[in-house]
Amino acid sequence: MGDGPVRRVLTRLVNDDNLDLYLLGTVALVFTVLGVTGISDVKTTSSVVVALLALLAFSQIRSRKLLEEIRNKGRGGPATLFLRELPAELVSRRAQARDLLLVGDSMSRTIHGMRADMIAMLEAGGRVRVLLLDPTDDALIEAADRRIERTLGPEHMRRRITSTLDDLISLRERTGGRVEVRVSSSIPSAGFNCLDTADPRGLVCVRHHEFHPGREAMPIFTLEPSDGFWFQHFVDEAERLWEAGTEWPLSAEAAVARAGRPVFRNEFGPELEATIDSATDLLVTGIARNSMVNSKYRWLERKLEAGDRFRFLLIDPDSTAVDTAAGRYHIPRTAESVRDRVTQTLRLLSELKAATDGELAVRLTPYPISMGMYVTDAALFAEYFTYQGPGNPKLVLQPGDGDSDYALLRNEAEKLWAGARPHQL
Repeated sequence: MGDGPVRRVLTRLVNDDNLDLYLLGTVALVFTVLGVTGISDVKTTSSVVVALLALLAFSQIRSRKLLEEIRNKGRGGPATLFLRELPAELVSRRAQARDLLLVGDSMSRTIHGMRADMIAMLEAGGRVRVLLLDPTDDALIEAADRRIERTLGPEHMRRRITSTLDDLISLRERTGGRVEVRVSSSIPSAGFNCLDTADPRGLVCVRHHEFHPGREAMPIFTLEPSDGFWFQHFVDEAERLWEAGTEWPLSAEAAVARAGRPVFRNEFGPELEATIDSATDLLVTGIARNSMVNSKYRWLERKLEAGDRFRFLLIDPDSTAVDTAAGRYHIPRTAESVRDRVTQTLRLLSELKAATDGELAVRLTPYPISMGMYVTDAALFAEYFTYQGPGNPKLVLQPGDGDSDYALLRNEAEKLWAGARPHQL
């Protein structure tokens, strides 16, 4: 038969993936005709039908296996998509990149490890952009540090970020290259290495910022332009983070905007009641504290009977501080009215001392204090006495606030107490 058209047709037919379906259809058609014409009896036709059903079942099994293979090839599976470590090709690809965007927490190891490659890239006219966490944002650094299981403390993370920023600025000054540095006021959900993303051979490597990772955070995955939508999705996210960042070093305006500031309020909330109620040692400073002692007389009595310690520092009614306090009030008051309020408070405290024989001490200061305080080991509640203005701004500080804010005001209160005159109750 040679290599004629019939042989080619038969060869294609034998190699066709649908051969089983052709045979199934042909046999079914033939025995349908034979059955209708009466040539084939019922017994033979029934046997053929059963055989056809078996052939159809095997055909379905084969089809399902092919579909599963197609799905697996398209999906790749998590073992193919996700990595435990940064891919080896990333290092070589970064060294050859012309445009690089890095987004992360401190990236100290990354910047240190690719310093030589970055110098070569910059000297060749390339561009490097790096976005790190803002080391001046205390709350941000603390939140990022809490995400790490084996934490060395927020100050350690701050030092790592600051060191990386210094290295990048030094690199820019040394090479005169296009090194752009920004800091972020939010914690990114992932770290990004974006390489030449505008080119057909671009690459983005994404590292998931895992909560309390055992070792290195993962999973890690890479995407290329051929991945279509998801490649551009993660590139766009990295670019949005960059656009939202602030140029480093911070300008004077940005530095002031980020400076830690106390949060004032009009009134103390329930935290004041809860804190002083649980305190066993309380120092109260103020002008007269007449309202506080009147409203909490029974509470003070119970606390003193329970063995708690109270100290009250008030202005001396026989000093010129009374005149200063009277002139400071928003509502006009006379020095005599202020003196009477202090005297009333002293009388109530004397009654408490006599009734409970508790650890209650009072001292009087000639200093016209401008801020009253409730001082405990857990928190300090400060109230600024505004000069002839309605309302007194209030502030709550805890031992961990700032470097020494709590300690500064507590030391002031203790120094006022130490220099005041003891009052015999």
